Amino acid sequence: MIDSGARPMIKTSESCNIELYIGSINEETSEPFFYEDLVRETSYFQDSLSKHIPVCITPVEFVSGSKYREKGWRVSVINFPRRKATPKEIERFMIALARVLMLNFKQKRICVVGASNTVMLESQQG
Repeated sequence: MIDSGARPMIKTSESCNIELYIGSINEETSEPFFYEDLVRETSYFQDSLSKHIPVCITPVEFVSGSKYREKGWRVSVINFPRRKATPKEIERFMIALARVLMLNFKQKRICVVGASNTVMLESQQG
């Protein structure tokens, strides 16, 4: 391997990791929605903003005792140094994304988890 002598550029930003948790069942229809649906709605939301904040979407399973299991997703964001977003901007982005996903997928509740607090958005419907 040839060492060109080039050193990688190092960029840093204030650390921030925020996660959003959403189930996979449309509470209005009782039908599941799927990964591609979540990616599509998240992408449309990102496209509506002047600053793109990249997310990572991973499957999760919610378990509460032996009688409740539901598949869902974790949508996470780190403070990616290339984007130059502040932790406050990232938090506002995730709360706004949670509101959009709650409406579009008819969710009863969505949690947004940050370093110092957890915010639960809860539907006013039924």
